Amino acid sequence: MTHNKRTLRILGFIGAGAIALGLAGCSTGTESGEGDLITVGFVAVGPEGGWRDANEQAIQDAFSEEAGFDLKYAPAANPTDQKSQIDAFATFVNDEVDVILLTATEASGWEDSLELAQEAEIPVILLDRGVDASDDLYVTRIAPDNVKVAEEVGNWATSVYPDGASYYVLEGVPGLSVVNERNEGFDAAIAGKDGWDKIGAQTANWTADEGKSVIETVLKENPGLQFIFAQNDEMGIGAAAAVTAAGLTPGTDVKIATIDGTTPALEALAAGQLSFVAQYNPFFGDLAVDAVKKALAGESVDKTIIVPGENFDSAEAGQAALDAGKGF
Repeated sequence: MTHNKRTLRILGFIGAGAIALGLAGCSTGTESGEGDLITVGFVAVGPEGGWRDANEQAIQDAFSEEAGFDLKYAPAANPTDQKSQIDAFATFVNDEVDVILLTATEASGWEDSLELAQEAEIPVILLDRGVDASDDLYVTRIAPDNVKVAEEVGNWATSVYPDGASYYVLEGVPGLSVVNERNEGFDAAIAGKDGWDKIGAQTANWTADEGKSVIETVLKENPGLQFIFAQNDEMGIGAAAAVTAAGLTPGTDVKIATIDGTTPALEALAAGQLSFVAQYNPFFGDLAVDAVKKALAGESVDKTIIVPGENFDSAEAGQAALDAGKGF
């Protein structure tokens, strides 16, 4: 593919240090441009928990050399470091990759990067997380529907607590589209329902340790807390540990619902530590490959591609999911 590069602007955008980076931490197949391989730059988040590990591995597996791709994997310096992602993105543009996959550490601040790619005629495909930018600047976003998944959590909660409940929300990293969307979906499900008393909400940064710490404090101040919505499995598992440490019984005294569907969460559901797990399916490498091929061929691609998932609402359902190998 021949690109119309704005090299001087790119160099100014990322700085000499970013070019020298050379994506030292990236794994590559063959050299870009060799043979008929499609060169793909993957601006990733990197280690962040079970879901992220499964998702990024699925993407790397799908874009293998055997499948006709030269994937350059560029994880962020840490899960909240947008600067390293912006540098990697600009380096991919400068290196004239054929396509860029982007999972953003935060939603804002991507307009300049996306415009650089557009000027260079490099299509960009968003994986999982959305960005606060015009959808004219990217091909598509491939992700489970965060709003719908969280709404299903809320629908389950209102069925279990028909008269309402006091509840607390453990949120992911602030500023992410997924956090906002999961709040939107859950809030929509309980809107207008009587008896729902929100004790509060706080980030636990997707981690079990922070989830446990936050809920320990919440329970000391609100011993009558009935329900916890944890926006991912790790935080929910930490919340369950806090409930147990407070002398209460998860699933009886305090019910906990989570999103993701990792193996540890399904195990916790089967053991009665969690009450509801909504699967946020990480395995959509095949959808990403299809979108890349269509984009490069000039074919139309839907602006949003929804990844389907499942819900597990009992210990029996958790065990059945484990037996079927649905965890990760």
